Amino acid sequence: MRPRLHCKIVLVGPRDPNNIGAAARAMKNFGFRNLTVVGAHPPTWSEVTSAVNATDVLVRAQVCATLDEAIADCNLVVGTTDRTRVAGKQTIYTPFALSRDLAETESSLALVFGTEKHGLTNEELSHCHRVMSIPTEPDCPSMNLGQAVAICCYELIRDRAQDSIVPRRSETATARATEAMLELSLEVLRQIDFVLPGNEPDLTQRLRGSLLRLEPTKYDIEMLCGILSRIRRGLDVPK
Repeated sequence: MRPRLHCKIVLVGPRDPNNIGAAARAMKNFGFRNLTVVGAHPPTWSEVTSAVNATDVLVRAQVCATLDEAIADCNLVVGTTDRTRVAGKQTIYTPFALSRDLAETESSLALVFGTEKHGLTNEELSHCHRVMSIPTEPDCPSMNLGQAVAICCYELIRDRAQDSIVPRRSETATARATEAMLELSLEVLRQIDFVLPGNEPDLTQRLRGSLLRLEPTKYDIEMLCGILSRIRRGLDVPK
């Protein structure tokens, strides 16, 4: 069992109400509920309408005057930025790398996003333990705020979500069923003169090896036997 990740999403100075709503919706998509908005502009905050099925995230959102106030209860603060801003100055994490780094720790994380126009300032980044950047193309490095939040939230829960998925394995075919299908295959191949004199033992081994490597399920074998039986009957019909 992986340690639980406590994470708040912090939006610093967002200007577009649609972006706040999109961020809230993305958060709820991936199980995050803790939204904090720093320096919310009253008109912007009152016009948030696009948080489909995530109005509870907005209702519970904390509004802070400063970044210090927003991150005061967190022991790990990660700022998001365009990698060209800090290239060569410190380690830049991708969302995937950050998720792996946090996999075995129980952190109270604040993931901080800057304004739509300029991102986080250098002063704001100085409050962050780490810096993270989504690896975008150089000719279009910036992303829509809501999309960036969605990508980061997904990466943070991806491995943890996989832990809860138990693969459903279909019933593997028995050796007897596989051998019966092999024999049926050989019968059809004999009918179409595919089996050359003296070649049958080698062909049988090759076909058997191929079947076993594929690890066919019971359903696979039944389907293939049905197809081969129909082909065999068709070949038996007088022309």
